[in-house]
Amino acid sequence: MTISDHVHTAARHGNLTNKTLESVIDRVPTWAEEAQDEAVRALTAIERTHVGARPLSDEEREAKLAALRETINRSIERRGSYTDEEVAAYIEHLHAQAEPP
Repeated sequence: MTISDHVHTAARHGNLTNKTLESVIDRVPTWAEEAQDEAVRALTAIERTHVGARPLSDEEREAKLAALRETINRSIERRGSYTDEEVAAYIEHLHAQAEPP
């Protein structure tokens, strides 16, 4: 889902009424890729601060669980173990990967 899709979805649900923001978001696809990436990072940071993390889709949730299961199974197979800090870092890494591009 693109930034524009997220904004338009929010607008349909009554969460976004600022037409200026919608207008800017509509122009984002015409920007250079670097500018688009910066826009994604900025809007994602704002969303986290003011709205919280977006809910994961079923596919994202399943992918995260599958990756976690795979990691745990590899650890068990090699008779290894992970500290709480390593598990927390890995989960944070997975969350970062799931963020919209």
